[in-house]
Amino acid sequence: MRNDEEEISRRILHALRKHQKPKLFDPSRLIFSAIAGFLVVGFFIWESQPRVNITDLDVYHNVRRSSGKNIKMVLDFETAHLKNRSCTAAAYFYYKNGRKVRSTTRGYRTEDNQLSTSDDFRPRYEHSTYKNFTLYIPNKYFNRGSYKGKVKTYCGDEFIGNTKSFRFTIGL
Repeated sequence: MRNDEEEISRRILHALRKHQKPKLFDPSRLIFSAIAGFLVVGFFIWESQPRVNITDLDVYHNVRRSSGKNIKMVLDFETAHLKNRSCTAAAYFYYKNGRKVRSTTRGYRTEDNQLSTSDDFRPRYEHSTYKNFTLYIPNKYFNRGSYKGKVKTYCGDEFIGNTKSFRFTIGL
């Protein structure tokens, strides 16, 4: 009887030791740890990147200003990691079929003579929120018809952020 009890005790202790061993090098744990590590590193790299997120765009037509009737574009956006950097919000204009609207008017064109308007901003904080940031373009630079517009943000020459699009028609 004594030998049976010793054998049972020995087996119980052996089983307990076996299940209490650390499984540091278990393949499934290593794979999970590697994937989790890549996700954490990837998130921190992404989080530290400079970015602009345009959260809202409202477009108003025939807004009166000293230059006559205008299209008014009101943006809400958030910035991250752009403190004290000079940035620009710009609107570009296209015909309904996607071709660029051309312009030779100084102040309302890109280097390749596409009709556009822009305004600069410089975030004062690491994370900034802009509400009611406004861009204007006079209606007189459009012929009658249907158009598309795209609003983008840049810091220097680098496109940072997302693009918001809108459609509009100049009076018939």
